[in-house]
Amino acid sequence: MKRWIGFMTLALAALVLLAACSSYPIGTPSAVISISNQSLTQDQNTGNWKLEFQLEARTLPGSPGGVILEYKLDGGGSLSAGRRIERCPATEPDPCGPFTTNYTLEFTSYPPAGSFVVVGYTVMGENGAVATIPLPAPLRIH
Repeated sequence: MKRWIGFMTLALAALVLLAACSSYPIGTPSAVISISNQSLTQDQNTGNWKLEFQLEARTLPGSPGGVILEYKLDGGGSLSAGRRIERCPATEPDPCGPFTTNYTLEFTSYPPAGSFVVVGYTVMGENGAVATIPLPAPLRIH
């Protein structure tokens, strides 16, 4: 009987742990996302505005590899990525990368402030599992 209770307690603990970890499909990469090299310039000949920036993904130690399919924007919409990110060994002290995607967006008028804010990303693991992962804090591009 003691053995049965011990087994049931262990099984229950395993189920609770599995439920806590099942927020995202097993095998999907986890990454830290940041922005770099952003600029907003106006073409003096056409008057059009050009927003240029890079989104960088760094895989967390212990994370598998995969592909960032898109970056999700606040209010809907997305930026297509299709960027491969490599696995990061658990023995690494820091996230691996960066794995960079370059963007150039053009506008006929000045883009409103706050119009480009990344709130998450959709990623596909090497096993085909897909997850949309929210960022811990929004990332304002412009």
